[in-house]
Amino acid sequence: MNNFLWALKFLTIIPIDRENKIKPRDFGAVVCWFPIVGLCIGGFLSLAYLPLHFLFPPIITDALIILVFIVITRALHLDGLADTCDGVWGGWNKEKRLEIMKDSCIGSFGAIGLICLLGLKYLSFHSIGEISTIHNAPFGSCVKCMSCFISPILINKCTALLLMPVVGRWAQVCAAGLSQYARSESGTGSFILGGTTRRHVIYTSLLPICLFWYFYGLSGFTIFAIIIIFTLVWIWYIKRKIGGMTGDTLGATNEIAELMFLLSLLLLG
Repeated sequence: MNNFLWALKFLTIIPIDRENKIKPRDFGAVVCWFPIVGLCIGGFLSLAYLPLHFLFPPIITDALIILVFIVITRALHLDGLADTCDGVWGGWNKEKRLEIMKDSCIGSFGAIGLICLLGLKYLSFHSIGEISTIHNAPFGSCVKCMSCFISPILINKCTALLLMPVVGRWAQVCAAGLSQYARSESGTGSFILGGTTRRHVIYTSLLPICLFWYFYGLSGFTIFAIIIIFTLVWIWYIKRKIGGMTGDTLGATNEIAELMFLLSLLLLG
């Protein structure tokens, strides 16, 4: 369980191992737990959304749950997104881009990237209504039972909250397994990129595939295919700009994949 606990400590603010005694044996095995940690985060968000839904109007509830999501992940991936936007679009060559990404100060591109992503993520989540594809999935029978007590829109939003963190952390594994570390010196993402292979990408893909099929039926495969295509294009684009991946670009990949999940859900739902 050390690999799982270390992944949970790394990806969340849960106070595990304050004395720093948990040491993973193999970082390749650690990344296999990333989507499962995402499922734990999603489960927490779904449970937290229910009381907020009955206390506040929907427009406020949706904003608060995005804030809870940011807090529980300590804005780790948003920080990577801001640094990636500053570096990729603020530098004119690989060396300058990597140098800008190491700067702790946020620039105009990073601020614009954060505003656009959080705004789109909030609006996309707030726009989720009664998704028709969910009724034709294996989960549909549960929806019919729960709809007597809970509104279908609430069920759909809780389902999206459950799956969104899984997609983001799977995308990180995909980016790490299909890329090499872009920097010559070690950094935050070097241990993840160094220990992740294509085999780990295949293993970690099984969980989101099963979840998408259970909750969205055959349409779930289409949603996941859209996310895969966009993630591969993003990986190709970053590798073209800086020659590989860093910890910052892994965080940016996480955030963009979560947004693509919500947009794909609206597109097909």
